[in-house]
Amino acid sequence: MEKPQLRLVVLVVLAACWPAVSPLPSGAPLGSCGSMAPRHNGVTPQTGPSPYSIMVKNYTDKVEVTVMGSSYRGILLEARYPNQMDAIGTWAQPPNNTKKIACFNKMDSAITHSNTYVKANVTYTWISPCSKNDTIIFLATVAENREIYWVKLASDPVRVMCSGSAINLHGFAALVMLMISAVAVL
Repeated sequence: MEKPQLRLVVLVVLAACWPAVSPLPSGAPLGSCGSMAPRHNGVTPQTGPSPYSIMVKNYTDKVEVTVMGSSYRGILLEARYPNQMDAIGTWAQPPNNTKKIACFNKMDSAITHSNTYVKANVTYTWISPCSKNDTIIFLATVAENREIYWVKLASDPVRVMCSGSAINLHGFAALVMLMISAVAVL
């Protein structure tokens, strides 16, 4: 058998032995952003109670989001308006072993794992777009491992207040009034 044919036979044998879809150890693909379902071939999500919860601490236009529970290896985390599909806001620099991705063509709009190292009780910081004061929820798909995962675990609704902008505008207005008063006295 000639070398090119031998190479072809070896490639065909390797392809036949390779799993149909290998796990995605470097994070969720952008195609998973909408459904938030991993693309683990031949595996379905868990339907029973989850050992994970999504805890939030709200600080006006920033929210700390912690995935609480047993250790996990994979995650996809997004903020959304209730009953809507698109991710909103941006994420601050995430902790080790995770990274930001551009879901729905929006830079830094989601968090995913950057490897399959064990993670536990990790906290992420989300930054509101502050276009309006509104209620949002955080959704997470959490994978204990390739075969065991839960899709779209939801946080309690969070009311995001963009008071930082109003405070800055109010401070600017006070400064203008102070300057007008000073000019009037002169």
